[in-house]
Amino acid sequence: MATLPAVSEEHDYRAEYNEAVRRAIAGEVGVYRDFDRHRQETVWRLLSSDRQALLRFCQRQGISVGKMETMQTLKSPKPLLQLIAHGHDADTVARWLRRG
Repeated sequence: MATLPAVSEEHDYRAEYNEAVRRAIAGEVGVYRDFDRHRQETVWRLLSSDRQALLRFCQRQGISVGKMETMQTLKSPKPLLQLIAHGHDADTVARWLRRG
């Protein structure tokens, strides 16, 4: 996974989302950052079309697995699975991305 630049006003969230969806459709784990207005913090959304791959990734990284949701995109032939990492888990995802 490529390293992502630090968040800035000019950060292109759309490109990050598109890359996460591309990886998820391929059966890998894709991640993109989002802002949770309720929590007032940056969260990471983890996507995959492969439930086991997503669960293994979380287990290896020590990320809590809470509610797993499905989402449908126009690019994916089947729904993608999504987990949201916030708080300590969001920090874990950010560290994983920096390690590359």
